[in-house]
Parts: sequence; structure tokens; C-alpha cells
Amino acid sequence: MQLLPSALSLVGALTLGIWIGQAPGQESKPARPAAKAQEAAPAMPDMAQMMEAMTRAGTPGERHAILKAFEGNWKATVTMFMDPSTPPMVMEGAMNSAWILDGRFLEQRFSGDFMGQPFQGTSLFGYDNAAGRYVGLWVDNMSTHISISNGELSADGKVFTMNATKTDPMTGKPIQMIEQITIVGPDQHTMVSWDLHDGQRIKSMEIVYTRAR
Repeated sequence: MQLLPSALSLVGALTLGIWIGQAPGQESKPARPAAKAQEAAPAMPDMAQMMEAMTRAGTPGERHAILKAFEGNWKATVTMFMDPSTPPMVMEGAMNSAWILDGRFLEQRFSGDFMGQPFQGTSLFGYDNAAGRYVGLWVDNMSTHISISNGELSADGKVFTMNATKTDPMTGKPIQMIEQITIVGPDQHTMVSWDLHDGQRIKSMEIVYTRAR
């Protein structure tokens, strides 16, 4: 039987294959080590610290108290600048502002008349402790758009400058807006809105609020 020579030939062939597969002068490389285990997930924050941060973020403070100037019932005179070549449109309305969610947000409900049609709108106004800025939201019965704004208060505590975006219903493109809300006194405040086109401010609306007696 020729089993032994055959076995030796097989060993020789395997040995030759190893040497052929290795370049001259090149040492054989050890097999790659197994991939390192994934790094341990970062440690969870301390529960007490987490609760303290959440409490700071959720507790109304001095920045919210400033918004008390808008609380109550107001008469509104709205002037809308639709087309520079035509006189502005003027409408009268009323607004009620009241605190919700334990003084975290001021809910403002507006009602009036626009071009012979009843107009209603609702806004929320507050201060985001975590983000460190004032925030607002507006919806009304003549649009499906939700306008979200954020901004700052002047050093004298009188003027809120808010940045927002709306969608042009004709083109579907976004339009940047700037709104300034000014506390004139305990019984009056104003809101002026500008659209930004090519970096230029174009006045679109002005509202004068007078406290209702």
C-alpha cells in the first residue's frame, strides 16, 4: 500500500503552498487579534443632579414675572401694511392674556375681524430657562402654519426682540420675520412686525394694545 508516500506528498504540498504564498524575506504575521470590546457606555449622571437641573429648568422665575405686564384684557388696533402702493388696512380686536401651567406660559387669545371675516388666534409666550431665551408660538383660524419665535429682552426690560419664520402662501418659501414687543406703560404695549427681504426690513404689521377697563 502507498499510503505513507501519499501522506508525505500532501504534507510537502501544503508546506510548499505556505512558502509560495509568502514573499521572500517576509515574516509570517500573526493572526489579527479579535476586535476590542466596545467601550463602556458613559456613566449616567447622578440622579440628584439630574433632578436639580430639571427643577431649575422647570421653575418660573424673574424672567417669567416680567410677562405679567401683558396679563389681563386688552383692546387692539391692528394696522396691516399689505401693499406699499395702497393705504394700510386697519382692524379692531380684543385680546385676553392669562397664565397657564402654574405661571410657566402666558396664553393670549385674540379675536377680531379681518376683511369681513371673523378672525381668531392663540399664542403662548414664555421663557425657556434651559435655553436662556424668550419663546413664543402663534396659530390662527386663517392658516395651518404654526409660527414659532424666540428672542431676547432689552437691558431696560422694555423691549422684546423676537425672531420667527413664516411660509409665503404664494411661493411656499420661508420668510424671516422680526417682531418687537414694547412695554409702553402699565396700560399699553405695542407689537411691530417686519418681513426680511434681501436683508431689508419691510414693515408688515403694527398692533397697539390698550388695557380694557
